[in-house]
Amino acid sequence: MSRSYGRAEGSVDVKQTRDAGAPEQFVWRGRLYRVKHVLQQWDTSVTWWKDVATAPNGTDLRTWRVEAAAGRCDTPGVYELSFDPVSSRWYLLRTYD
Repeated sequence: MSRSYGRAEGSVDVKQTRDAGAPEQFVWRGRLYRVKHVLQQWDTSVTWWKDVATAPNGTDLRTWRVEAAAGRCDTPGVYELSFDPVSSRWYLLRTYD
């Protein structure tokens, strides 16, 4: 089961790795989550429905699906984090049980 979050409630602070820019840890709802594994990474064009010839400046959103936990004893969960280069903000898009 999963839950989606909108931009207003899903904004998170992220510390990313220096080399690949992947999330290393993030703060959500006042708790620090440490990323244990990056499960998947993909880019999505903001204007994916438009032809590149008519909209060549579509900005890509980079998304990571990660396994993370809030503490050593906390059960890890799966989270989708996305970086929006236009706003330079990170968002929590979805959580999985």
